[in-house]
Amino acid sequence: MREGDLDMADDGALRVVREGWELWIAGDLENYLSLWADDGVWTMAGQSQVSGQWRGREEIANMAAIAFEMSGGTLQARLIELAAASEESVLGYFHLTASRPGASIDQDGLQRLVVRDGKIVSLLNLFADVAEIDAFYK
Repeated sequence: MREGDLDMADDGALRVVREGWELWIAGDLENYLSLWADDGVWTMAGQSQVSGQWRGREEIANMAAIAFEMSGGTLQARLIELAAASEESVLGYFHLTASRPGASIDQDGLQRLVVRDGKIVSLLNLFADVAEIDAFYK
């Protein structure tokens, strides 16, 4: 692959992930899910109600519903940085906040997303303080 070829390939993955972030932040779950491959997998670290592997659009939608419902609508993710790691892989750095009686989240997280054929096929979320996430979503 020549220099510059990777930049063009990365732009496609970055574009999809950037669009996904915009839709997620806007709360447009339906259009966000349309960016996912039918068999896409979202993996969440930890030992809580939102932890584990969520396969397919329906399961990902269920996980998002749990996350938003348990936060009482306070869940906020703010994108800090996106970077192409390879032709298909994008790394994201973000800040996450949420609060409910007796628990809160205020921390940074990292994501690795893989995009193939214009669709997200996997997303892995890692958190600075998994115990805080687990306590919030216990």
